[in-house]
Amino acid sequence: MKNTINNINLKDLYESLAKEYKLIGSNFVVANDKGILESFCYGKASLEDNIYTNEDTIYRIASISKTVGSIGLMMLVEKGLIDLDEDISKYLGYLVRNPHYPNDVITVRMITLQTSSIQDGYDDENPAYDDITKGYNGVNGRSIDVSLKDLLTNPNCPYYTPLTFGNYQPGSRWCYSNFGCGIMACIIEKVSGETYVEYMENHLFKPLGIDASFKASRIKNKDLIATMYSYRQKGLRNWSKEWFTNGGYTFYPLGDNFRGPAGGLFISMKNLAKIMRIFLNYGTVDGVKVLNRETIEQMYQMQWCGLPDDSYRAKGIQMKIQKDNELLPLRGHTGSAYGVRSFMFFNLEANIGGCFITNGINSSNEDVNAKTVFKELQKGYVKKYADLNICKKAIFNKDSILIYSNSFKQRKIIAKDMYLLDNKFIKLVHLMDVLDIVPIFSEDKLTVSFTYNNQDYFIDNVIYYHNNLYIPFTKTLDLLDIKYLVDKDSVKIG
Repeated sequence: MKNTINNINLKDLYESLAKEYKLIGSNFVVANDKGILESFCYGKASLEDNIYTNEDTIYRIASISKTVGSIGLMMLVEKGLIDLDEDISKYLGYLVRNPHYPNDVITVRMITLQTSSIQDGYDDENPAYDDITKGYNGVNGRSIDVSLKDLLTNPNCPYYTPLTFGNYQPGSRWCYSNFGCGIMACIIEKVSGETYVEYMENHLFKPLGIDASFKASRIKNKDLIATMYSYRQKGLRNWSKEWFTNGGYTFYPLGDNFRGPAGGLFISMKNLAKIMRIFLNYGTVDGVKVLNRETIEQMYQMQWCGLPDDSYRAKGIQMKIQKDNELLPLRGHTGSAYGVRSFMFFNLEANIGGCFITNGINSSNEDVNAKTVFKELQKGYVKKYADLNICKKAIFNKDSILIYSNSFKQRKIIAKDMYLLDNKFIKLVHLMDVLDIVPIFSEDKLTVSFTYNNQDYFIDNVIYYHNNLYIPFTKTLDLLDIKYLVDKDSVKIG
């Protein structure tokens, strides 16, 4: 791998950021397909017990859990037991519909892309709703015996709320949904016949030989679990390892364990990096085959884009696609809960990724500090290890795109319904994916803007068709000064 900038000292960068932005404890790991390149730890895993972090410190990693959980889902897809484009009702065993759109199917893919229109209910960030035990946010974290079926389908259930469903067509709009990830876990349970906790241990964690679980009490080395801290004006609030290991979620009947999968994975950054390397190795890590190459490529490809907020502009299967480092897009996820701030982000073609977590930030600017640390660390390991001069070529066929580069790997994009109007328009996500662009879409104005080769571009000739965005194909290539060759059945660029 070519180093584009050789003088970056990641250790110094990491420690200076940790001190300046008041991290309590932290771990940071950089890896490629072959293994860990650099690993650092900082600060205290427990202030009360004066325990320092080390490379084996275990954290509750928050929403990175979603990406890890999707690996379990795709194992069942590979076996032909789950179809991403099938109605979730088929797997749950009862009809699920958005009451605003009773004739529209909600698919498994929509759940993974967070476009299903299933929402979390009352805003859990608003203290005014803390005592409302309705919807996902109302029952999550409480030992309330309520079934998933009642939360989704029974208006007479005391825990049901109409706020579970957005007033928009399934598949048409993005909305962050922890509940959706819980539903994904319940589908896995129904299909596999195992609880989600046990399924992920039996089919992912144990085969990889790692100490990880969605239930803290099942961690072997419980003493390695870090205490979590969140800033309060009166002092730090803490959640000790005992708070997690002695409490946690009850096992409910199969198909009802929707609490926990969205953020409840306990794992070290060293072992999270091993899971990240499944992607960097196209499905295999340290001799253990987890998924097929084609499955990894499907999970990785851009399948949705828009602008709901600054942190979500594009998505693959249970992973966000961002370009906050300003150099190249990274896939993965962030996490935020109980004071934790975390990320796992990687780039397949550049063969590099990083895993970071802190168990708390001793500052009233927790979110701002975390975003700064994230951005600077990602920029650091990308600059140090990624070849930013990759010469990419692509062949656009009728239903797939083959991507070649001067690195030793290539990638295939499954391009369903790629063209409109005699191939004059191409699906936005596919062209943006090939060109390593994370676009901004204005829903109100039906326009797309983006930066390419340090220049800003704006396209207003956008077609919205069957919940997908299409833009002019060759006209956009001309606009970007990208050379191309049109054959009878394909278009080649690069």
